[in-house]
Amino acid sequence: MELSEVIKKRRSIRRFLRTRVDDDKLVPVLESALWAPSAGNTPDKEFILVRDDNVKKEIAEACFNQVWIANAPVIIILLSQISKLRQFGDRAEFYASISAGAALQNMLLSLTDQGLQGTEVGLFDESVLKRLLNIPDDRKIFAVVPLGLPAEVPPAPKRFDIKAVTYFDKFGIKWIKDKPREIYGIKK
Repeated sequence: MELSEVIKKRRSIRRFLRTRVDDDKLVPVLESALWAPSAGNTPDKEFILVRDDNVKKEIAEACFNQVWIANAPVIIILLSQISKLRQFGDRAEFYASISAGAALQNMLLSLTDQGLQGTEVGLFDESVLKRLLNIPDDRKIFAVVPLGLPAEVPPAPKRFDIKAVTYFDKFGIKWIKDKPREIYGIKK
Protein backbone atom coordinates (compact mmCIF):
# COMPACT_ATOMS: atom_id res chain seq x y z
CA MET A 1 0.00 0.00 0.00
CA GLU A 2 1.17 3.55 -0.67
CA LEU A 3 1.95 5.55 2.48
CA SER A 4 -0.80 8.13 1.83
CA GLU A 5 -3.32 5.29 1.49
CA VAL A 6 -2.12 3.66 4.73
CA ILE A 7 -2.42 6.98 6.57
CA LYS A 8 -6.00 7.48 5.37
CA LYS A 9 -7.05 3.87 6.09
CA ARG A 10 -5.78 3.82 9.68
CA ARG A 11 -8.60 3.74 12.22
CA SER A 12 -8.85 3.53 16.00
CA ILE A 13 -10.56 0.17 16.44
CA ARG A 14 -12.23 -1.08 19.59
CA ARG A 15 -13.92 -4.22 18.23
CA PHE A 16 -11.76 -7.09 17.03
CA LEU A 17 -12.32 -10.47 15.45
CA ARG A 18 -11.21 -13.32 17.71
CA THR A 19 -8.64 -14.34 15.09
CA ARG A 20 -5.08 -15.03 16.22
CA VAL A 21 -2.44 -12.55 15.05
CA ASP A 22 0.68 -14.40 13.95
CA ASP A 23 4.17 -13.24 14.89
CA ASP A 24 5.05 -12.69 11.23
CA LYS A 25 2.53 -9.82 11.27
CA LEU A 26 3.83 -8.39 14.56
CA VAL A 27 7.54 -8.37 13.77
CA PRO A 28 7.25 -5.67 11.06
CA VAL A 29 5.06 -3.61 13.40
CA LEU A 30 7.69 -3.67 16.14
CA GLU A 31 10.52 -3.09 13.68
CA SER A 32 8.71 -0.03 12.32
CA ALA A 33 8.61 1.38 15.86
CA LEU A 34 12.36 0.92 16.17
CA TRP A 35 12.89 2.92 12.97
CA ALA A 36 11.09 5.93 14.45
CA PRO A 37 13.28 8.91 15.28
CA SER A 38 14.55 9.25 18.83
CA ALA A 39 16.57 11.87 20.69
CA GLY A 40 20.24 11.36 19.99
CA ASN A 41 19.28 8.13 18.18
CA THR A 42 19.01 6.59 21.65
CA PRO A 43 17.46 3.09 21.67
CA ASP A 44 15.10 3.68 24.61
CA LYS A 45 11.97 1.88 23.36
CA GLU A 46 10.88 -1.57 24.57
CA PHE A 47 7.70 -3.62 24.11
CA ILE A 48 5.69 -6.22 25.97
CA LEU A 49 3.43 -8.43 23.85
CA VAL A 50 0.45 -9.79 25.77
CA ARG A 51 -1.69 -12.67 24.48
CA ASP A 52 -2.73 -14.31 27.76
CA ASP A 53 -6.48 -13.77 28.29
CA ASN A 54 -6.19 -13.41 32.07
CA VAL A 55 -3.42 -10.83 31.79
CA LYS A 56 -5.40 -8.93 29.12
CA LYS A 57 -8.37 -8.75 31.51
CA GLU A 58 -6.15 -7.33 34.23
CA ILE A 59 -4.72 -4.80 31.79
CA ALA A 60 -8.27 -3.74 30.85
CA GLU A 61 -9.03 -3.24 34.56
CA ALA A 62 -5.84 -1.17 34.98
CA CYS A 63 -7.08 0.93 32.04
CA PHE A 64 -10.00 2.02 34.23
CA ASN A 65 -12.21 -0.91 33.24
CA GLN A 66 -12.14 -0.42 29.50
CA VAL A 67 -13.34 -4.00 29.03
CA TRP A 68 -13.09 -3.94 25.23
CA ILE A 69 -9.28 -3.98 25.57
CA ALA A 70 -9.37 -7.57 26.86
CA ASN A 71 -11.06 -8.71 23.62
CA ALA A 72 -8.08 -7.77 21.45
CA PRO A 73 -6.05 -10.78 20.32
CA VAL A 74 -2.81 -8.97 21.25
CA ILE A 75 -1.90 -6.01 23.40
CA ILE A 76 1.42 -4.22 22.97
CA ILE A 77 2.73 -2.19 25.90
CA LEU A 78 5.06 0.56 24.65
CA LEU A 79 7.81 1.45 27.12
CA SER A 80 10.73 3.82 27.29
CA GLN A 81 13.84 3.22 29.36
CA ILE A 82 14.19 6.87 30.30
CA SER A 83 17.48 6.29 32.12
CA LYS A 84 19.06 5.83 28.67
CA LEU A 85 18.15 9.46 27.96
CA ARG A 86 19.80 10.89 31.09
CA GLN A 87 22.25 12.91 28.95
CA PHE A 88 19.28 15.19 28.19
CA GLY A 89 18.80 16.04 31.87
CA ASP A 90 15.38 17.37 32.79
CA ARG A 91 14.28 17.08 29.13
CA ALA A 92 14.72 13.27 29.09
CA GLU A 93 11.06 12.45 29.70
CA PHE A 94 9.96 15.07 27.17
CA TYR A 95 12.22 13.54 24.51
CA ALA A 96 11.07 10.06 25.47
CA SER A 97 7.45 11.10 24.91
CA ILE A 98 8.26 12.50 21.46
CA SER A 99 10.14 9.31 20.57
CA ALA A 100 7.31 7.15 21.90
CA GLY A 101 4.77 9.13 19.87
CA ALA A 102 6.76 8.61 16.69
CA ALA A 103 7.16 4.90 17.46
CA LEU A 104 3.44 4.59 18.20
CA GLN A 105 2.47 6.25 14.92
CA ASN A 106 4.82 3.95 12.99
CA MET A 107 3.27 0.95 14.75
CA LEU A 108 -0.30 2.02 13.98
CA LEU A 109 0.53 2.65 10.31
CA SER A 110 2.38 -0.65 10.05
CA LEU A 111 -0.62 -2.45 11.56
CA THR A 112 -2.80 -0.94 8.85
CA ASP A 113 -0.32 -2.02 6.19
CA GLN A 114 -0.48 -5.58 7.61
CA GLY A 115 -4.31 -5.61 7.35
CA LEU A 116 -4.65 -5.18 11.11
CA GLN A 117 -5.79 -2.24 13.24
CA GLY A 118 -5.30 -1.06 16.78
CA THR A 119 -5.67 1.97 18.92
CA GLU A 120 -3.57 3.83 21.45
CA VAL A 121 -4.86 3.78 25.01
CA GLY A 122 -3.32 6.40 27.27
CA LEU A 123 -5.76 6.14 30.17
CA PHE A 124 -4.24 3.63 32.59
CA ASP A 125 -2.89 3.31 36.11
CA GLU A 126 0.84 3.01 35.45
CA SER A 127 1.66 1.69 38.92
CA VAL A 128 -0.86 -1.16 38.53
CA LEU A 129 0.45 -2.07 35.08
CA LYS A 130 4.04 -1.99 36.29
CA ARG A 131 3.23 -4.41 39.13
CA LEU A 132 1.16 -6.66 36.88
CA LEU A 133 3.79 -6.88 34.13
CA ASN A 134 6.94 -6.74 36.32
CA ILE A 135 8.11 -3.50 34.68
CA PRO A 136 11.18 -1.94 36.35
CA ASP A 137 10.94 1.51 37.92
CA ASP A 138 13.25 3.13 35.36
CA ARG A 139 10.77 2.36 32.55
CA LYS A 140 7.81 4.56 31.68
CA ILE A 141 4.71 3.20 30.00
CA PHE A 142 3.65 5.42 27.11
CA ALA A 143 0.87 3.40 25.54
CA VAL A 144 -1.29 0.32 25.71
CA VAL A 145 -2.06 -0.80 22.15
CA PRO A 146 -4.83 -3.40 21.73
CA LEU A 147 -4.74 -4.78 18.17
CA GLY A 148 -6.07 -7.37 15.81
CA LEU A 149 -8.25 -7.86 12.78
CA PRO A 150 -11.01 -5.25 12.94
CA ALA A 151 -14.56 -6.49 13.44
CA GLU A 152 -15.76 -3.25 11.89
CA VAL A 153 -14.20 -0.35 10.01
CA PRO A 154 -15.70 2.99 10.93
CA PRO A 155 -15.88 5.71 8.29
CA ALA A 156 -13.08 8.23 8.08
CA PRO A 157 -13.54 11.12 10.51
CA LYS A 158 -13.80 14.64 9.18
CA ARG A 159 -10.57 16.63 9.11
CA PHE A 160 -9.96 20.37 8.99
CA ASP A 161 -9.14 22.05 5.70
CA ILE A 162 -5.39 22.67 5.63
CA LYS A 163 -6.01 26.39 4.99
CA ALA A 164 -7.89 26.67 8.30
CA VAL A 165 -4.95 25.47 10.39
CA THR A 166 -1.84 26.64 8.52
CA TYR A 167 -0.12 30.01 8.82
CA PHE A 168 2.58 31.75 6.80
CA ASP A 169 5.79 32.76 8.60
CA LYS A 170 3.91 33.88 11.75
CA PHE A 171 0.82 32.80 13.63
CA GLY A 172 -2.30 34.52 12.31
CA ILE A 173 -1.11 35.03 8.73
CA LYS A 174 -3.19 32.52 6.78
CA TRP A 175 -1.37 30.33 4.29
CA ILE A 176 -2.89 29.90 0.86
CA LYS A 177 -1.39 27.08 -1.13
CA ASP A 178 0.47 28.17 -4.27
CA LYS A 179 -0.18 31.91 -3.71
CA PRO A 180 2.73 34.34 -3.81
CA ARG A 181 3.93 35.91 -0.58
CA GLU A 182 2.88 39.35 -1.82
CA ILE A 183 -0.78 38.42 -1.33
CA TYR A 184 -0.08 38.63 2.40
CA GLY A 185 1.68 41.98 2.17
CA ILE A 186 5.01 40.32 2.97
CA LYS A 187 8.00 41.36 0.92
CA LYS A 188 10.57 38.78 -0.09
